[in-house]
Parts: sequence; structure tokens; C-alpha cells
Amino acid sequence: MQAVIFDIDETMFGAGNTLQEGLADLLALLHRLGLKLAAVSADDHRSLVRLEEAGIKHYFSSILCSAYTNEPKTPAGIKRLLTELQAEPHHVALVSQAHRDIHLGKEIGLKTIGVSSGSHTDKLRQAGADHVVSDMPSVLDVLE
Repeated sequence: MQAVIFDIDETMFGAGNTLQEGLADLLALLHRLGLKLAAVSADDHRSLVRLEEAGIKHYFSSILCSAYTNEPKTPAGIKRLLTELQAEPHHVALVSQAHRDIHLGKEIGLKTIGVSSGSHTDKLRQAGADHVVSDMPSVLDVLE
């Protein structure tokens, strides 16, 4: 694996805009391991503010949100991230809690990791997620 793209919205942040438990440690570890990290959101510039306020923005070499393009969560948006990461799709994992994102990742040829948080497991599996984990720290267990 060369890179990991994280969905910002409900994947990285839970209720009340709090950072998902274990995410900061996971990002620090992946960064130390030399993986390139990217983040994507359908939201606007507030996504960038959330990453900054959480103290994790510096881990990401690429961030794509609607402040930069009208369609960040489309094949064109993800391909833009891949170009910025200088990585081929089959060497990149997409981490998301949304089955729509899993479909998008599969369409482009990314490895997909669904984070279920216990409630979306069936939808993530039906979307074709390569792996479904229950929490952020478990993402490390399934990266290849």
C-alpha cells in the first residue's frame, strides 16, 4: 500500500464533531510508516477547519473538498487525489463509513475499507468493501 484516502465527514468525525477514537494515533502511525495520506469530503472549507482544529491536518499531503472542486466525491475527484499522491489505484485504500464511497472506490479500482462503527456492516459488505472493520484502529489490521 502506497497511500490511504480517508473520508472526512462521518468517518473521521463522530457525533458533535469529535474525532473518532484512535484516529489520531492511526494517522501518526501510517505517516511514520511512510504511507501518503489524503482526505476527501463533499463538504466545503469547513472540512479543512475541522482537520486543523483536531490537530491532524498536517498528516495529509492532499485534501479535496468542495472548496476546491464542485465534485470531490466523483471518479474525477478521486483521480485528482491519486495524481496528487502519485499513486496507482491498486496501491491505494479508501476508508469510509458510507456505502456510496465504497462503490466509488471499487469503481476506480481502490482497495476499500468500510468502518461500520457497528451499524452499517451489511450495507458496506453489499457495496463490495474489501474489508469491514468496527473502529479506526482496526484499519491498520487490514491494510495490505
